Amino acid sequence: MSSLLLELNGNPAFNRTIFPPYLYIYDDLLKYKRRKWFIVREITMSYNQIAQATLSSGLLFGTLEIYTTGAEDIIIKYIPRALAKQAKKVIDQKLYHAHAKLHPDKEKSTDDVVSFERSISRLRELVNKGRIDEREFNRRKSDILSKVK
Repeated sequence: MSSLLLELNGNPAFNRTIFPPYLYIYDDLLKYKRRKWFIVREITMSYNQIAQATLSSGLLFGTLEIYTTGAEDIIIKYIPRALAKQAKKVIDQKLYHAHAKLHPDKEKSTDDVVSFERSISRLRELVNKGRIDEREFNRRKSDILSKVK
């Protein structure tokens, strides 16, 4: 279940419309809603679909631009400056975590894990055959662990 973090809307007077656009920032997705007289357009996207978020801020208001990888880009103008900065910070954090999942660290790659498992199992075989004792096994295992970290 998604929980709502922030709700943004542009100032109706400065946007020159009765229905300003809304942006709902949830912990796992964004929801953009724009209404006209007879049509309501709603876009829902995950943070994986967002390429970048840009904030242009003035003295009182800010403009938040969200560039997506597939859907329509989102632009919300005349957001109160403090709220716009807070929204940008939250979106940046969510983008970082969403894109970090797509590109795992080199240390945590499966090749390193497989190599580690092979080394430990080889050492265990040497202990079982009597070629090394438990103390030597523990010393070599700690050497391998120090290289992995």
